Amino acid sequence: MRVAASLEEIVERGLCTGCGACASLLGPDVLRMDLSPEGFMRPRGQRPLDKAEQQTVLEVCAGHTQKGGAPVKAAPHRIFGAMLHLAKGHATDRDIRFKSATGGVLTALAVYLVESGEVDGILQVSVSGDNPLLNEARFNTTREQIVASSGSRYGPSAPLKDIVALLDSGRRFAFIGKPCDIATLRNLSRVDPRVELQIPYMLAMVCGGNPSIAATYNIVRRFGEDHRDVEELRYRGHGWPGPTYVRTRQGREHRQTYDETWFSNLTYELMFRCKICADGVGEHADVVAGDCWAMEGGKPSHREAGDGWNMHIARTERGRQLIEDAVVAGYLHEEPFSVTELEAMHDDHGTKKRSVLWRLAGLALTAQPFPDHGALRVVQAGLAASWRERWTAFRGTLARSLKRRNRESPITSGTYAPDTTTR
Repeated sequence: MRVAASLEEIVERGLCTGCGACASLLGPDVLRMDLSPEGFMRPRGQRPLDKAEQQTVLEVCAGHTQKGGAPVKAAPHRIFGAMLHLAKGHATDRDIRFKSATGGVLTALAVYLVESGEVDGILQVSVSGDNPLLNEARFNTTREQIVASSGSRYGPSAPLKDIVALLDSGRRFAFIGKPCDIATLRNLSRVDPRVELQIPYMLAMVCGGNPSIAATYNIVRRFGEDHRDVEELRYRGHGWPGPTYVRTRQGREHRQTYDETWFSNLTYELMFRCKICADGVGEHADVVAGDCWAMEGGKPSHREAGDGWNMHIARTERGRQLIEDAVVAGYLHEEPFSVTELEAMHDDHGTKKRSVLWRLAGLALTAQPFPDHGALRVVQAGLAASWRERWTAFRGTLARSLKRRNRESPITSGTYAPDTTTR
């Protein structure tokens, strides 16, 4: 295998996750995070990196390696990883449960951690204060702030762009983010012992991939609105899964269902890095939570179901204890949930995991770099794939690589410019 040899190669070959850790490590005089011309959050180089700076980035970047795993004690499931505790549940606070994307488990855990004094705050992603279509990282210290940041944000963000400054502050905090963000934090913990001491809880959501910001602008355009008129945008929540909702400054409101947004003819592009991701289920996290969909005809149903439910997994003893404490304290309600139910409900992650080995084979054949996925069982899962799954994954990635569709703009390029037309 060939891993990328530099930050420039990580970005230009489509391996960057956009977390922002590199910019935090090297500082704004070297790197700044911004939306790339493709609409992804990417480091923008202020000057060339020297050899030592490159090494600093490569030790931590999840586009280079994901070896820094969580300290687990359970034998891993082929697809879903180590599970010390598996259940379904929801926040006991009805407001949290209603506003959240699912059952509010991660929000309830965050509120418990702050109100119990376990941590000083929560580092998480929220809607930008400057533009309701964009995202920003926030350090929240109150229930009100945490609840205001609940709900899915299907767009680029850089949640770790200030991680070094937060560690320098000496504060103790929990982190909520995507699985790849937490993989980066685990990498950072291998070279900076403050991570383990000051970030005792790393919480993840099950992730299906991170689309370009173009998807968000396309949602607004499909409603016939100008993005400059938008006052509020929710991807989901306020119900389960909750409608995509847009309100303009002129008072116009638009809604559409989860399936109408993400399973219709909406034009959006996932990061190439997401297409070769071996961990959409947060194996590096202490706790991961995802939708606990109703099953209809053996398949998950996205119909509006009222009150949301999460399935949640504790990966570590620390995560298991956190869930137990939150249940005892009355922040969380949970019920039994089986591995068989998990496999059926989230089989899309099984399909994706089984495909990774064959996607990487397509990259290897065209001499393209790819991340070292460490102990994420890429080979084991890939050998369980059907011949159809193998060929489809290999052929698709080979074609994408030959057509250079995995490539992105250099880190010295400009930034994203949204289409100003409506339709």
